[in-house]
Amino acid sequence: MATRKVVLVLRLKPGAEQQLMHDLPIEFPAEALSKIDGIRDITICNGNDLFVAIVEYKGDFEKIYRQVVESPSVQSFQFKIAHLLQDPPRSNHPSELPLAGEVFNWNGKSFRAAGS
Repeated sequence: MATRKVVLVLRLKPGAEQQLMHDLPIEFPAEALSKIDGIRDITICNGNDLFVAIVEYKGDFEKIYRQVVESPSVQSFQFKIAHLLQDPPRSNHPSELPLAGEVFNWNGKSFRAAGS
């Protein structure tokens, strides 16, 4: 099974970027996430009032996602940053979140369908 990516895009409240950059290194649930089998890498991006998380995973996304949202540390993190978001996620169902999955990849040489 190939490593895949999913992207979560959330809008920050105006002026919240600086607070997020301060809080993120302190509050990010790295230890809890490191215990979830299948998560390979998480990259956090922000700018223009956007918060973007790019998650690389290997395995069953639904199973991995369930473990993420059931983690008390992740829930605490979500609660702590919710005041920085314009519309914090209110659902634990991936289909109801602003998620985009990897579809195509260009590796500098070839353009191909993701996972192939």
